Amino acid sequence: MAKDFEVTEYGDWFVDPETHDFVIIDGLEEIAQRIKATLETFYGEMDVLDPEQGMDYTNFLGHRFKKKRAAADLRRTIMAKVPEVDSVEDLKFDADPATRHLTVHFTAMATPTESDVSQEVEGDVNVGL
Repeated sequence: MAKDFEVTEYGDWFVDPETHDFVIIDGLEEIAQRIKATLETFYGEMDVLDPEQGMDYTNFLGHRFKKKRAAADLRRTIMAKVPEVDSVEDLKFDADPATRHLTVHFTAMATPTESDVSQEVEGDVNVGL
């Protein structure tokens, strides 16, 4: 069973306010967090630790955003980098031209290691372009 430290929206380890301990997550929460971390890492950013990690955002750049190509890149990256994901069901894009930020909402079906049943997992990733 995959486990990880829960992280805040800023990427810091989450500390339980009552026990003051780090919080450990697993199952669907861990898978959603790993998808988000993968998509928040630019391809090549971790050239020493894992040069193949991350997302190539080339098709997101420019004045004419190509939604189909971007969605294909997102699907391919999620499927390749998060082995528990069985399929990417939906991707929604919410662009804010004023701040040049893009929020990607993903919905996927994943089978956690402790289960034989594929279950829905979803989350949001903010991309600053």
